[in-house]
Amino acid sequence: MNTTAKSGRFRSAFRFDRVVCRGIAAWSSFAAVLAFGKGNFADLAFAQDTPLSHLAVGVLLFFLLYSACALVLPKHIHSDSWFLLLSAGVCICRWLNTYDGNKTPFHIQAAMTLAFCLFLFGFLRCNRDLFASWHPGGKTVAVFTALCGIFACGIIALTTCLRYLTFTSPNFDFGLFCNMFHYMKETGLPMVTCERDRLLSHFAVHISPIYYVLLPFYYLFPSPMTLQIGQAVVVALGIVPVVLLARHFKLSGKVQMVLSLMYALNPAVTNGCFYDIHENCFLLPLLLWMFYFFEREKYVPMYIFAAGVLMVKEDAAMYIMIFALYVILSRKKFVHGTILLSAAVAYFLTATWLLDTYGTGVMSNRFENLILNEEDGLVGAVKTALLNPGYLLTQLFTTGSNNGWDKFVYFLQILLPLGMIPLCSGKASRWLLVTPILMNLLTNYVYQYNINFQYNFGICAFLFYAVTVNLPDLRRPARNTLLAIGTVFACCLYITMILPRCENYVNMYRSGYERYQQMEEILDTIPEDASVNVTSELLAHIADREVVYATNFHGNKPDVDYVVLDARYEDRYSSYYAAYFNMGYRVHAQYDNLIVIMKKP
Repeated sequence: MNTTAKSGRFRSAFRFDRVVCRGIAAWSSFAAVLAFGKGNFADLAFAQDTPLSHLAVGVLLFFLLYSACALVLPKHIHSDSWFLLLSAGVCICRWLNTYDGNKTPFHIQAAMTLAFCLFLFGFLRCNRDLFASWHPGGKTVAVFTALCGIFACGIIALTTCLRYLTFTSPNFDFGLFCNMFHYMKETGLPMVTCERDRLLSHFAVHISPIYYVLLPFYYLFPSPMTLQIGQAVVVALGIVPVVLLARHFKLSGKVQMVLSLMYALNPAVTNGCFYDIHENCFLLPLLLWMFYFFEREKYVPMYIFAAGVLMVKEDAAMYIMIFALYVILSRKKFVHGTILLSAAVAYFLTATWLLDTYGTGVMSNRFENLILNEEDGLVGAVKTALLNPGYLLTQLFTTGSNNGWDKFVYFLQILLPLGMIPLCSGKASRWLLVTPILMNLLTNYVYQYNINFQYNFGICAFLFYAVTVNLPDLRRPARNTLLAIGTVFACCLYITMILPRCENYVNMYRSGYERYQQMEEILDTIPEDASVNVTSELLAHIADREVVYATNFHGNKPDVDYVVLDARYEDRYSSYYAAYFNMGYRVHAQYDNLIVIMKKP
């Protein structure tokens, strides 16, 4: 290399802007090292015993290291911005993961996310030419999408299976589905004894024939973990239509990869699985495939997937109704929109009639804040919406708890990981794609506006669809900015909400492996044909039998062969033990004050 070239590289490496960036990167790197020290960074005393001389030496060493890299690497690579982004990312990840025992308040999450966004925007600005010249091909996008899907599936499957293995999955809503699948395997019917404390079809509570999709797999591998893994696979498969929609709208390979990452790290998608399997998980891929085939004008598969959505649950028809209105009002496809709307209304009316006539009734109590007369059911909620829209607005951010911010935080947790892109449209008709979130905001049923439960899948499907529809209309700078914000928020929320829960279950299982194995072994001593009354968290482990009840609903009835009590919960153990002992039941087996099995005389 000649002297002129060396001089040019030196001048490039020590430009004022790069020196400033390098200095911040060096300081950030030292902060990242401190972040892994003992204590909690949120305490004022944290790292105060570190001499300032150590800070100066540490920053200088990092500065010299990064300067050497800048001199060695090609001029077009802004290495200092990479080191700055990396060190800031390590700091943010560590802080988010350690703040207050992994229970980071949303305002702390938001503050750190916005701080990281500043570094990210600087990084993108410094490397815009480099990224502009990179055009990932179809194979690269496909491989990246597959890796994102596998990662999402793996985390969901690992966490939910460990929930089961550590005896933390309760009867509602996992044990009852284990019992139902046992009946489906043996009889083909979705019967269950532990849902309403009597032998009853689950379809008398919720009409969900979509569960039969998992039956062949359960038949081959009859284990509760098959259901947990099945849910993970179903949810992860939703990433495919998201990418196909992006490709249909001619979004670049880079945008497709970003959307794959946003889907895999979306906290609402992953967290929705962590309360064990629910039929709602099918809404995500089924709706997304329906949207995709509609955009491709392949109407036969569109109707097939629309029928699949209706098979998920009686209230899933609401999603088809909303989509039908979008098809009519926004896309002017009057025939297909009318068919979808008519079919959804007819199915919903039929399903609710069946539940009211032959089942346990529609769960309209979740919208009791909108229903004046209880006998009106969901019709009463519709009546309120039509006659008193002002009252409807008062309920949008009204909660059933003392914390009036719960719904607002939920709203942000749903939309910020998508960069608020679903709202970025000047076409009023497209806002129909956002309206499903109202179903969770208008209720005071606390679980529906909580990102940790299963009521977000249908909403997420619509929002991802809205993202792919709106992105082509956004100018490139705004598009890139919003995608960056969405990705960073998704990552930060994933770090604070998902990874700690997974880590917690891994640690629980490792530390208690022998204990959990012994618990399984003692439960296996109960004959398969025996009737059992069992504590909720143990029920899933002995649900493969004809008669199994949960103690919190069945009470102290002496109509079972065995009573299985979880001694880990004293308040649920002592009273049942005393009651059954007085009725003549005696201890059949016991393990380490964890499980007590009593047998009928």
